[in-house]
Amino acid sequence: MNIKDKMRARLKLSRPSLRAEARPPGQRSVCGSQFSAANLPGALQLQHCTDCGHIQYPPAELCGACLGHTLIYRNTACEGTLLAQSQLHHSLWEYFKRRISEAPWPVATVRLNAGPVVIAHLVGRDFNAGDAVQVFSHSDASRSVVLLAVSASANIETPQLRQDIVAAIGLDQPAERQHGI
Repeated sequence: MNIKDKMRARLKLSRPSLRAEARPPGQRSVCGSQFSAANLPGALQLQHCTDCGHIQYPPAELCGACLGHTLIYRNTACEGTLLAQSQLHHSLWEYFKRRISEAPWPVATVRLNAGPVVIAHLVGRDFNAGDAVQVFSHSDASRSVVLLAVSASANIETPQLRQDIVAAIGLDQPAERQHGI
């Protein structure tokens, strides 16, 4: 490897903005990794406390209601109500910097009918607080599971339909940069 190639490799490691492909943040805590593993099959699974029955999000080591330590992941109803929405206009992560250069990235808080409030990527822009939505999980380009909120009328019955929604917003692909290294 010549000196030019060594310098390009070093720049690629130390300057994410120069990379040809940027991926979403991949670092996860132990609880976040367990959440990703539980949700890989595609159905929305949240932690359920076996002691008190509380359903919680975000994942934690102890139940937020009774401090019980026996939490298991179970399928959870995906219907909910949009509480609020916002748009990401600035990010420190290169993946989102490239995405928001085209248009702001919509995110939302959703109260699931099962109880917990989740933060999700919002698919579509014609939403108001109080609208009925559905939330589903899907792995992003860094292979971490994220939550997406779609209108209540959207069909998310099969994995292929959910994959089509994810592909339409580009969440399954790295953010490209022309002339990157």
